[in-house]
Amino acid sequence: MKQAFLHSVFLVVALCSFGQKPIVILEVEPKEAEVGEMLTITVRANVQGEIDVDLPSGFIHGYEIMNGMNQEIDYNTGKVINYFYLSQNGAMPKAGTFKFGPAYVKRGNKVYRSNTVSVTIRKENTAPVTNGNEITAKQLRQPAFGIIEKSKSVIYEGEPLILNAKVYSVFDPSHLEDYQEYKLDGALDKHDITTSSRITVREEKVKRNTYYAFEHDKKVIFPIGTGKFTIEPFKLMLRRGIEGIPITSSSTAIEVKPLPGNAPNDFIGGVGVFNVKSSIDQTKLKQGDVFTLIVEVSGYGNLQNISEPKLNLPKGFVVYGDAIVKEDIAFGSRGAEGKITYEYNIQVTKFGELVFPETTLSFFDPIKEKYVQISSESTKLSIQKNASFKISDNTTNTLVENKGQDILPFKTSDERSNEQNSIVHSPIFWAGVTVPILCGLFLGLLWRKREENEVHLVKKQEKQQAKVGIQNVFSEAENALVNQDFMNYYGLIEKGLQRSMGLYLRHDDSIILSKSTILDELRLKNVDPAKITALQQLFSSCEEARYGFGITPENRDALIISAKQISQSILNA
Repeated sequence: MKQAFLHSVFLVVALCSFGQKPIVILEVEPKEAEVGEMLTITVRANVQGEIDVDLPSGFIHGYEIMNGMNQEIDYNTGKVINYFYLSQNGAMPKAGTFKFGPAYVKRGNKVYRSNTVSVTIRKENTAPVTNGNEITAKQLRQPAFGIIEKSKSVIYEGEPLILNAKVYSVFDPSHLEDYQEYKLDGALDKHDITTSSRITVREEKVKRNTYYAFEHDKKVIFPIGTGKFTIEPFKLMLRRGIEGIPITSSSTAIEVKPLPGNAPNDFIGGVGVFNVKSSIDQTKLKQGDVFTLIVEVSGYGNLQNISEPKLNLPKGFVVYGDAIVKEDIAFGSRGAEGKITYEYNIQVTKFGELVFPETTLSFFDPIKEKYVQISSESTKLSIQKNASFKISDNTTNTLVENKGQDILPFKTSDERSNEQNSIVHSPIFWAGVTVPILCGLFLGLLWRKREENEVHLVKKQEKQQAKVGIQNVFSEAENALVNQDFMNYYGLIEKGLQRSMGLYLRHDDSIILSKSTILDELRLKNVDPAKITALQQLFSSCEEARYGFGITPENRDALIISAKQISQSILNA
């Protein structure tokens, strides 16, 4: 069903758009959500015009509409591209998988078309209102009150728990101030999963009375340890115009149960629902070749805390170094969801038709309340014999013992001298001397090559792990932006850029270089001047914003995108 999305004629002159190929991009975030959860639909284009988007039947339009222009640098060409964007939020009232788009930009008698986006909508998780989130008679007598909603009252260790603040009021509130979040005693792993900075107020009935209600500060947490935990109240000032009512919510409690004993040997510490699959980059090799094994663990739960699966390697396969680990994880109402891939370099030392075994692992399913074992598929390998490849052999030659000794005839000194000369000059003697020497040299070269390969693999893995750490810094910056912690946001962007340049210039991301040193050394390395200019502008923008100079919301939000792009561009050069 085609619905009008937004109709607008851009009035800003696209100074850099002329001569560029028309580009229209449709984006929908998040791509997985619950019924009623807000989605943000954005159309970006480098041409001006009137916009329509094909939306699924039943889509409910929200009230947040944004438009503007931002700039992106194409680091391959050094050109600046102006993108005009329009965005609006909304929600789907039913579960299913829906296609959004394409979007159309009409300019004159020409129409430019975008991509489409598939979005999965899950049934709404209504667990918080039925899991010990009681409203007392005392609270119902107040003009406004707050409670802490929770997805469960009793969970297993490692199981994600969803918490959020909820406020009920007899009046329609205008805004809130001085929010102090709820707190859980003890150490824990927590992540903000609020989908929108805008608070939506709805009417709800509680024991036949109608209230204005809204949710705030939704988090997924992973309590550490077992036992009973108290969640301390949140506080805020609820406003209706200039009038305000201070609210301190009620506290609540949860119980964390330990996992059952007798966990399988291949248990990876996962609590949730997981899958595993593996792949090998080549199946026809020569004896002694090294192939790449990829093991992917996906699912949801405490994915961020699982251990590396144990490989079941039979005789004839040798792993070189540690696995290269890549994480693609997002936090939501089902905990940590996504995938982790492990990349291994494995040498095959046998030949023939071999079978590389499946990878098995176990996790704990809190719904079924039992351990579940899963496995990937095995892979058939065809290994060609390599005569030049030598396998180390621990077997020893059998010694032949003579039970008797022959009596040799007496020989003169001349005869003994002739016998010794004949041995020295014989081919057997020289073969016995030179072959061990040549073999030793050959094995020495092979060992040196193997050591060099291992050093190269270790350095590659260290660089990859450093890149993951840098990406985590940028992710923290994105969270700070969502939480409107702008000072921390600018500081984290600078930290991520400095760690990136430390890795590029010093091969160590823990070395934090000054900004002037970074720019000078990049010039000495003949890095593309456009990239250096873009990096310098990013440093300047963050510094100016931190010291109170004005920055528009559009430019502020674009800083993290530009920072990630320039970091990847220089590191991958």
